Amino acid sequence: MKTFMEAMDFRHACKLFDESKKISKEDFEFILEAGRKSPSSFGLEHWHFLVITNDAIKAALRPVCWDQWQITSCSHFVVLLAKKPCWFEKESEYLQKSFNRKAGGDHKRVEMVNAVFDNFLKKDLKPSVEDWSKMQVYIASANMMTAAAVLGIDSCPIEGFNYDAFEETLSKNVLIFDKEKYSIAYAVCFGYRAKEQTKQLRLAMDEIVTFVE
Repeated sequence: MKTFMEAMDFRHACKLFDESKKISKEDFEFILEAGRKSPSSFGLEHWHFLVITNDAIKAALRPVCWDQWQITSCSHFVVLLAKKPCWFEKESEYLQKSFNRKAGGDHKRVEMVNAVFDNFLKKDLKPSVEDWSKMQVYIASANMMTAAAVLGIDSCPIEGFNYDAFEETLSKNVLIFDKEKYSIAYAVCFGYRAKEQTKQLRLAMDEIVTFVE
């Protein structure tokens, strides 16, 4: 892909992947790096990426994902986890390490950031903390899908699944998934399209943009 907009034109929600084609380690690390470097509220990096290439695990997950073909035909199936509220409690070691890093170890700045964050959670945050965390994960996943398109790699975001069954199946098959610490935001399939995609359809610019001058 020569330009950013070419990558955007290339990207589709691919419904059928070529099972014979696998993404190289180098290319997938590029995609993950795009997720890792994504912006997040208060710099808290709310995400954890479960990268599943094991065919048996993908096959186990497919029935709880509306039996979508993408799950088993893709090269890499990524489950995007969001940190639960326990990570963001005032006494959380993770929270304080993050704020110390952000403040460069300056104690007064750490106290200031803590005060601002506490006010944000108590007064200004409208969704639940868990939903807010999931919203941050969506930012990372969008960057990952665009990064994939830059390389000519396809993707398909997956929100069609039975949440409880998906969580239970993951917990049985993936030991790293701790339900007390993470919730499932959603998932993304990555791979190579098996056939050409249909024309990309979008609303006209004047239907979605209002300039306030």
